[in-house]
Amino acid sequence: MTKQTVRWLKSGDIFMLKRTGEMYEYICREIKTPSGIKHWVKRLDGKKHSTLHHSCHVELVIGRQA
Repeated sequence: MTKQTVRWLKSGDIFMLKRTGEMYEYICREIKTPSGIKHWVKRLDGKKHSTLHHSCHVELVIGRQA
């Protein structure tokens, strides 16, 4: 079984960040940045939008419907 990381998430996925146990919704990838790809997420408690590193370990709770 492979480990789930942020880089494999799709827009709309709900996941738990394993390091902190906080719940997030994956928003999108931003590719046209000088530092590379940014992965934008939103905390489910609605406090703020932020970015996560692509190798952060996550546990998928609700996947986007195909």
